[in-house]
Amino acid sequence: MVRVNKGIGSLLALQLAITAVLPAQQGEIAKLFPAQPTGFVTDVAHLLDAGQRDALEARLRHLQDVTGADIAVVTLPTIGDYAAGDVALAVGRAWKVGPDAAIGDKRRNAGAVVLIVPHTSDHRGAIFISTGNGLEGAIPDAKAGEIRDAMIPALGQGQYGDALDVGTGMLVDIVARDLGVQDSSLLRKQEEH
Repeated sequence: MVRVNKGIGSLLALQLAITAVLPAQQGEIAKLFPAQPTGFVTDVAHLLDAGQRDALEARLRHLQDVTGADIAVVTLPTIGDYAAGDVALAVGRAWKVGPDAAIGDKRRNAGAVVLIVPHTSDHRGAIFISTGNGLEGAIPDAKAGEIRDAMIPALGQGQYGDALDVGTGMLVDIVARDLGVQDSSLLRKQEEH
């Protein structure tokens, strides 16, 4: 019995050590992005021209107006040694992406963060799509991977606006359909799927 207790004690000590590190790490991750978004598109890395940013803003605002769901796009010049998924999740939590609807409402936490970090000579680029609980069924990891794959050709050519147009177009379509919206300006043509 003593051995079991020692093992449990060691495991508990390890859990406490890990838990103590996580808030500190989250604080460091939060230094990578602004405390508040500048809109639906927060282009810290300056990858978009005004027209591209405005078009994305309009699309994402319309999605929110019609469905209540949020999609936030953030570009960062670097994420250091942090995993893109950890950074995207931290952005979503800090900015409260996704509505705080009533329990049972399909729109509750229906939000997504699209993170883009450009490839530069001193670090590799990253793209990650993080979803809130309300969109996990509509945008599972495999679907997020399909969206990222559709964006990669434009990203590889440094065409960030085009990549985000493709990615947000796919996301908006999925979210609108999942929430039962038939607004043709949000839906892609069936053959594009």
